Amino acid sequence: MIKEYFKPIILSICCLTVIDCSAGLDMAKFPKANSGIIKTIDSLNDLAFKVKRNNINRALDILYQSSYLAENNNYEKGIATALLTEAGIYQQNGYFKRALTLYYKSLNISSKNGDSLNIARANQQIGSISMESGNYSEAERLTIIAMEYFTLLNKREDIINMKNSLGLILMNQDNQVDAMNYFNAALLDASKIHYEYGIKKACYNIGLVNSSTGMFNKAKIYFLRALTFDVKNKDNYGIALIKNQLAIIAIKMKDYSAAEILLKSSIVASRSISAAQLEIDAVSSLCLIYKEQKNLEKVVEWQQVLIQRHQKLLEKEKVYAMNFMEILREKEQERFLFQKRILEGQQDARYVSMILGVVALGLIIFIVVALLWYKNYIKIKAYSKELMSSNIVVQSHILSLKTLNQEISGQNTSLEESNQMKDKLLSIISHDLRQPLANTKGILDLIDGDYLSVAEMNQLLKDLDTQYVRSLTLLDNLLFWIKSQMAGQKIESKQINLRTLINEISHELEISASKKGITIINDIQDKVNISGDLEMMKVVFRNLISNSIKFTEKGFVKVFVTNGAELCVHVQDSGVGMSDQALKKVLSKNYFTTRGTHKESGSGFGLLICKDLISKHGGKLEVKSVINEGTEFTIFLSNIIKR
Repeated sequence: MIKEYFKPIILSICCLTVIDCSAGLDMAKFPKANSGIIKTIDSLNDLAFKVKRNNINRALDILYQSSYLAENNNYEKGIATALLTEAGIYQQNGYFKRALTLYYKSLNISSKNGDSLNIARANQQIGSISMESGNYSEAERLTIIAMEYFTLLNKREDIINMKNSLGLILMNQDNQVDAMNYFNAALLDASKIHYEYGIKKACYNIGLVNSSTGMFNKAKIYFLRALTFDVKNKDNYGIALIKNQLAIIAIKMKDYSAAEILLKSSIVASRSISAAQLEIDAVSSLCLIYKEQKNLEKVVEWQQVLIQRHQKLLEKEKVYAMNFMEILREKEQERFLFQKRILEGQQDARYVSMILGVVALGLIIFIVVALLWYKNYIKIKAYSKELMSSNIVVQSHILSLKTLNQEISGQNTSLEESNQMKDKLLSIISHDLRQPLANTKGILDLIDGDYLSVAEMNQLLKDLDTQYVRSLTLLDNLLFWIKSQMAGQKIESKQINLRTLINEISHELEISASKKGITIINDIQDKVNISGDLEMMKVVFRNLISNSIKFTEKGFVKVFVTNGAELCVHVQDSGVGMSDQALKKVLSKNYFTTRGTHKESGSGFGLLICKDLISKHGGKLEVKSVINEGTEFTIFLSNIIKR
């Protein structure tokens, strides 16, 4: 009771000291740290820097200790160093705005105290973030400033690192000449002082420049030189990275066997250190090789591996992000409680030291109490602002996690669609392509054995021709689909005369149409042009006209254009038409096939390809059909018209 009664009076007596501290007096008024404290703070900062990559939780704990000691002992270099290390933790986890705030705080403190080393390091890190965000001019300016400070300090290894960084910045701006000058200078300087890391980085960067400019043999020399250092130091990350680059060069030089060996070796090295992104890059290059070799079985096999690695990487990143957010929340709570305990301890210490002077200060109690209450009000207001700021940060993190979950959900949907595509591809390869080949073998055996008359032989040859055309069309569709889906084919847009295109396709399908008594009518004017990928448009119209021939008997297939708000290309036939149930299946994303009027078979792949390719061009496909009257396909080409 006595303590509580005197508490306001005691606080009022020491209010001048409290207000002076909380108002942020110049640190010069506090005593300077002695050499033992400085050594302890520097050791803590060094330890935090060493463990930050592998143990974020411990690194943050150490940084809070060093920051507290540095602030209480007016050791501003220690404060700036701790800020640099803490900013590095946020940067390595993708929180660039938070990292930039801390880097600039460190830079301001270091600039005020003339701490050249920390000024250089702060400019170096801010420059690296500017480079990652694409602000290359700012990145170049800051890196040059950092290099000038390292030059003043005679930090030769850091100077070499800055030259390599400047070369990368210029290379990203397609300034290969100046970039090469920096890399060569870095290589020369690193060789003089036997700085292996600088030599390795310079050789690797020179290899990148030569590879990008088509000087593949020269690029290989530098990559192999860099590789010797990684092999010597058993750096599996560097080994995998360089072998990926060597494999890319081998692919460009059409040396697929060498590229395959390099990539498989890179995959082994990547897996040994759980470098998922390097493994994904290597597997992607393997898929490209097998695609070029038309080895569909290998493409499917390694595409499945690629899907699994992508999924595993996404899951790992999600868990890591959630763990990092949890660590940050815990550390913010610990920091708040730690500061609260410090304030409480300081207040208790003041109570003991000031209790003897209470009686003599009665006259000034009222003023002092008023000032104390005002100080508490300011504190509460500041804490409220800090709490609101923390809540905003937490909300932004929650939104980021929500967005990440949505992206992961989208990736899962994409993976499921990829698995469905793989199953369909295997079905087509094992049945729709294998069966015609088996039938062909039987027909050839009959002909070779002279078991048939001339009339029967001619009929079988016609059947064989029809079967060959159908199998070839299916194979073309299949290969085109694989190419567009797996290789991320880009649209090579150019002007196409629509009438000429339809004439070419009509000529290809003339024999099939005449056998069924069908007339193909091209009712498109000469001046109708569209802008799009010629091969994709051929696939679209060939499939639609073939489909109309398939379901028409002694009638017509007509192609015409209507103009309105959009350009519409119609493929109309007088065939058997479709029921509402069949029409719904056609419009769905599932594979669907029906035998034609002459029992022609199909894979159900053609219309799916048409819808996908039209969608890639920004258009859409609609179908109208009436049983026993015919079917009409309408392609809307609003986004690719060129009149």
